[in-house]
Amino acid sequence: ARLSIVLAFALNVFQTQSFLQQFNLFFLGFRFDLKIIAFFYAPVLTIALLCLASNKAFSAFLKLFKFYNALAIFTIFIFAIINFFYFKTYDKCIDAFFFAAGNEDPKAVFLTIIQDYPVITGLIGIVIGLIAISFAYKKLISFLYKHLIYPKKPLSATTLIVLVIFATVGFARGTLFSTFPLRQMHAQVSDKQVINYAIPNGVIAFYWAYNWNKKSASIPNVALEDLKQDFEDLGIKVDSSSFNTLIEPLKVTTESNEFLKTHKPNIIFNVMESMSYHMFTYDNVAAGRDLYGSLRQHAKEDFFFENFLSEGNGTSDSLTRLFVSSPDLNLSTSVYTKKNYIFNIVKIMKQAGYKTIFVTASTASWRNYNNFLVDLGFDEIIERSQVERNYPNFTAGAWGVDDEFLFKQTFKTLLEDISDKPLFIMTLSITNHPPFRVPQGDKLEPLNIPEDIVERFPYKDTKVLFETFRYANDELGKFISKIKASPRFKDNTVIVATGDHNLRGIGYSQYPKELYLGFQVPFYLYLPKAYIENNKIDYDKYRTGSQKDIMRTVLEKTQSNFSFYSLGCDLLSNKPCTFPYAYNSSLGLEQGKDYVCKLEGQDDAYRISQNHVLYVDEKSFKGDCKKLNAFKQLQQDLYHYQVLQK
Repeated sequence: ARLSIVLAFALNVFQTQSFLQQFNLFFLGFRFDLKIIAFFYAPVLTIALLCLASNKAFSAFLKLFKFYNALAIFTIFIFAIINFFYFKTYDKCIDAFFFAAGNEDPKAVFLTIIQDYPVITGLIGIVIGLIAISFAYKKLISFLYKHLIYPKKPLSATTLIVLVIFATVGFARGTLFSTFPLRQMHAQVSDKQVINYAIPNGVIAFYWAYNWNKKSASIPNVALEDLKQDFEDLGIKVDSSSFNTLIEPLKVTTESNEFLKTHKPNIIFNVMESMSYHMFTYDNVAAGRDLYGSLRQHAKEDFFFENFLSEGNGTSDSLTRLFVSSPDLNLSTSVYTKKNYIFNIVKIMKQAGYKTIFVTASTASWRNYNNFLVDLGFDEIIERSQVERNYPNFTAGAWGVDDEFLFKQTFKTLLEDISDKPLFIMTLSITNHPPFRVPQGDKLEPLNIPEDIVERFPYKDTKVLFETFRYANDELGKFISKIKASPRFKDNTVIVATGDHNLRGIGYSQYPKELYLGFQVPFYLYLPKAYIENNKIDYDKYRTGSQKDIMRTVLEKTQSNFSFYSLGCDLLSNKPCTFPYAYNSSLGLEQGKDYVCKLEGQDDAYRISQNHVLYVDEKSFKGDCKKLNAFKQLQQDLYHYQVLQK
């Protein structure tokens, strides 16, 4: 299983490693394999030893052992397969994100697995594999019974048993002589993470993931002094006499603006499923790959930031960070949804005088969002069933209604609103989600996807993947065009769009130079002409940023003399910012620095080798990543402090 992972996902990187590193990968992996085998078989070894005094008891044990042994082999076999396909999708071994699937729609998850993974052929392969293992096992046991030499004398037999026990203990610890047993911190032989991800087997990777998931569910006790230290690590002096004085550096007040005082626009914030900037880099109209569709015109006319990061690496992960700057992707299913979070953008927009609406293409019950969105403060929630009632001709995939009908519903919501308040609408699209399919009614030309691009993706039909991506962008573009063409909305409606995360399965393990690109999503912003003319705008499409900056940028250009708390920067201004970081939970980039910092494991930095599409050098070095790590810690500690308050 380990060899198959290296050959399929890490061969290019593996070939650049020294012989010692290559050897250590498999030798250390073998030690972890022995550790798991010892844990599986230590209990039955103990029972076997207890049964030695009775032939009858030992005969009964042997019969039961056959069943246990088959179960153990099957478990190891299954986890090896799960780990392989998890690696194929996420470029890493099983980790804590694995458990997020438990909060998803079971039917949709099942359909996704059936569509995107070789379930039937895989099951056939498992059966064949188990038959082969069973056959080999019987042959081995038969051979051992005939040829194994074992001691007859009591002293020799006792010595052998003691040696077996010591060996089992040594295998379980991973070592006999070291103070500390072999554990996760030892699973490192290279500065290339993909090599290290290949070390653990499926069972032990699952065990580590389970422990991390369990640990993340517990909230550490954070005191004001801890938060003060976080600020000081960022070079910010604070007054820690109370929480309100301590968070003063987080307060932002927009400039006084006479035009904005009397012209509060509607704001529509579209979160697009898997809107990957990497996918846009394959765009080539001349070669028959128009991946923008109707969005192309708007990306050229308006603000379109390319070197932009999602904060999280899953839909719920990014949404909770957008909503309340929480690093807890399971917040919506926890008991902490009703806390008074200082970064709650719904509460901020209501304080600014907005009516707040959430429109989702999926069911509102997904991950308990029907309750979570209410707790955040949304005035109205529109979900799949309502869209289906309003549009009986709807089309839908496994996860929800298609983007065409999501945007029709959003425009209808704008059109029919009779409140005297401006609207803040957040939408969540779903079509561009596995299993990929081009919705009925899509009239766009087929795309030309050459073989070298097809080989990059793990999906059955890469062409459909690209056409689904293009469909989603085209529907977003048509929605923006509709707003701009409306005399009622074109001059008073701001439109935002970003991806929730990068597309799964592009396969970054073989392409270390794409480290930053692996987390990129675009940030699109439409400001009506009057809002541009009545604001000072400094725009650089290649400026780096992340989703924490979106609402800060929007509020700076739409609200006059308005105060709120934010960790973000105004990306349309060159003014100094308190937290000048393009930040993702896995990596970050400090403004003015020419290298990217990894924020998981060791503090490795990678020099930027190309600026427009941010490629990095393959070789890491020790850069100054202290402030990015301090920022990550501050965000975590702020969240943990708030959830523990009564």
